[in-house]
Amino acid sequence: MAGNQSQLDPKFIGDTAWNYGAFALMAATGVILNFFIAARLGIEALGVFNQIYAVYIVTAQLAVLGTHDSAQKYVAEYADDKTIKTSITIAAILLAGGFGLVAAICIFGLSDAIGRLVDSSSVGKGIALAAPGLFLFAVNKVLMAVLNGERRMKAFAVAQGARVAVILASCLIIGMLGMPPHVLGASFTIAEIAIFPLLLAVVRLRPPGRFLGDCLADWLGRQFRFSVRAVANGFLAESYIRVDIVMLGVFVSDRDVGIYSFAAMFSEGLYQVPVVIRTIANPVLVRLVLVRDLLELSRFGRRVMLFSLGTFFAAAVAVLAIFPYLTPYFPDQLIANSYSILMILAGGLFIYSAFIPLDFILMQAGMPGRQSSLMTVNVCLNAALNLALIPVYGIQGAASATAVSFAFSALTLNLATWRWLGLPGGLLFSGSRWAPIDH
Repeated sequence: MAGNQSQLDPKFIGDTAWNYGAFALMAATGVILNFFIAARLGIEALGVFNQIYAVYIVTAQLAVLGTHDSAQKYVAEYADDKTIKTSITIAAILLAGGFGLVAAICIFGLSDAIGRLVDSSSVGKGIALAAPGLFLFAVNKVLMAVLNGERRMKAFAVAQGARVAVILASCLIIGMLGMPPHVLGASFTIAEIAIFPLLLAVVRLRPPGRFLGDCLADWLGRQFRFSVRAVANGFLAESYIRVDIVMLGVFVSDRDVGIYSFAAMFSEGLYQVPVVIRTIANPVLVRLVLVRDLLELSRFGRRVMLFSLGTFFAAAVAVLAIFPYLTPYFPDQLIANSYSILMILAGGLFIYSAFIPLDFILMQAGMPGRQSSLMTVNVCLNAALNLALIPVYGIQGAASATAVSFAFSALTLNLATWRWLGLPGGLLFSGSRWAPIDH
């Protein structure tokens, strides 16, 4: 089994292709949305929207509280047992629903305070409109994690594409109606409402029969314990590539945030190139770790790293070549001012791109606490560098700080796999001597 699992087989390649299709839709949506907002509502409105988006994505990880990681891991582990999979799914939905409701209420209540913190009442009002979406985001995230664990990646890709399509349509309507920029925050809530019934229909939940009582209670406890240890990783992983934008909101104007966030939007798009591969690789990693075949794990990891690095390089070259030709379509020298930011961010990401598909490997090995510790180190360095450089160098400082932290994250992941997975030399330099995985 392990030998087959380690291959980049036709299903792996096919699933990757489907999810790159969804990613292409997401990227196109981001470009269209940023262009539309900047051209119709102004660069300041673009800064407001991207700050709302950054806060929403970060707080959404508090809403789901790691239950999606638990669901994906355990569904992949028990892929051949329908009864247990159903109990895992129902338990995760119940946990995520409870966590999501609390988060939605809290963020709605804190929206004014967040607006004051970033000195923008529009951001605060937009967060209030986005906050109700956090409840369904948590549930939807779990349902998508179930599809991921089952390796039903075509359905996963369709759901991803549907979400961004609804966000785009909502924002276009809001802009065309001439509503103020903060109303754009409602698009996130609308999108979660729209995809919820779609996901329910695709997952096809069935009651687990007589096992509902004991089995469900057991999985509620197991997933809660896993989620509590995993939540820091989920929260920080999403925060990691948005620390710069959140901190810029404190130190610079909405206009400068708009310039930076435009470049960061392309950088985040490039970041998603290896993230797509990570999504496909995660359930395969679970099965390889389950049989404790570290030789095959290392071989699979190297294939994935090379695949990711090559794919990222091609995407980055294309983006950097095309970017200057967007100048006639955007106002106020937006392209010229943001190009250097994009160059810096892409340079740091190039180093990290080989490791991103495997950066949740400790989670898949059943080590959510250690996974969270690893991500905590990475985010703390990112935040510290941004705090040191933004007050002095502004948006250039934010880009430099973030690029350095990307390179540092590659090093910490390699060291973590060496220490905790028993791979001498880590993912890059592992040899033929293998130690057992210690949970």
